[in-house]
Amino acid sequence: MNPLAGNVLSQLGLTRPPFPPTPDAQCYFHTPALERELAEVTHCLRERKGFVLLTGEVGMGKSTFVRHLLDTLEGGGVTVSLVFNTFLQGSALLTAVLRDFGLESATDMATDIDTLNRFLVRRWNEMAICVLVIDDAQNLAVESLELLRLLSNLETGQEKLLQVVLCGQPELRTLLARDDIRQLATRIVKHVVLEPLDAEQTRRYVDYRLATAGAAGRISLDSAAHKALYEDSRGNPRRIHLVMDRCLYGVLAATNGGIDVRLLRAAAAEAGVLPLKRRRGIDVTWEPFVAITMSALLAVILAWALFGRT
Repeated sequence: MNPLAGNVLSQLGLTRPPFPPTPDAQCYFHTPALERELAEVTHCLRERKGFVLLTGEVGMGKSTFVRHLLDTLEGGGVTVSLVFNTFLQGSALLTAVLRDFGLESATDMATDIDTLNRFLVRRWNEMAICVLVIDDAQNLAVESLELLRLLSNLETGQEKLLQVVLCGQPELRTLLARDDIRQLATRIVKHVVLEPLDAEQTRRYVDYRLATAGAAGRISLDSAAHKALYEDSRGNPRRIHLVMDRCLYGVLAATNGGIDVRLLRAAAAEAGVLPLKRRRGIDVTWEPFVAITMSALLAVILAWALFGRT
């Protein structure tokens, strides 16, 4: 945690960042739809059905969903290879998969596939499930997707030895619709599409995140601020985090821990979520936020200048 964030948390009396910029599966927000999707994906993987597809716009919580899924599978005889760098293609991608499974890569792809197959068979005999998760899969070349299809051919006759979760932005759906890789698309047994939160879910999401950080009853949004947050974020969790994280600085200048629509709209503009032109005509008292933020940033810069070069 950087000094600025730590200082703000301390002054607000929070136990953890309520709106972090990174996936936070520890405080996963459950909705009935997400629970159904999670249960179905878990079933597909445990029953060794093959390919699962997860898509959603930027900031919709795909990585958080995947981390929560892996937490759900943990301890159930599941071995996972999680690949983030999808700019690796072909043999380099296969090498990354082997390395994440704890295997040594050889000099040619055929040998590596054989190594992976023997590993998967051994794990199958041990009643274990092997899952390969590819994040940002929209970056994969057609040749790499064809490689994944070949890996999905590794089976015992009735069960797939390798379960694959492809996670990516909507462009991934367009890529999989190509005629030259239709064989892979037909093997997808479950497709999860993450949708934005509605207005009520947005309100409950913010209240939940504040409560889990220890802010229940001390930091809150009034009804107008909740409405503005939904309008500006359009129910996108990442945008919600960007706006609310900036609101916390403004709360430092308030006396009652309240977040009103003026503070919310100014935070949205500062975060780049609310276009600056929409601030015209809005009476925003934002000087306390600017002063606090600039002072804190100055303190960090001075600390780096004094100690960062030692």
